[in-house]
Amino acid sequence: MFGPKKLAATLDGLEIGATGPGTIHFVLSANGHLVTTKLTAAEARWLASALEHWAASSETIAAH
Repeated sequence: MFGPKKLAATLDGLEIGATGPGTIHFVLSANGHLVTTKLTAAEARWLASALEHWAASSETIAAH
C-alpha cells in the first residue's frame, strides 16, 4: 500500500503564481492529472537553488 510509486510522467503544463505575501502556488499538469502545491518563500528559494545547481552540474557532465 505504501510501497514505491512510479512517478514518471510527461509534463503537459505548469502554472506558477503568487497567492499572498511570501507564498507561491504551483499547478502541474501531467498525463491528464493536476497537482497543486504551495511553497513558502524559503521553500521557493531552496527549490530555485537546487534547480540551478542541477542545471549547472548537468551541463558540466554533458560537456565531457
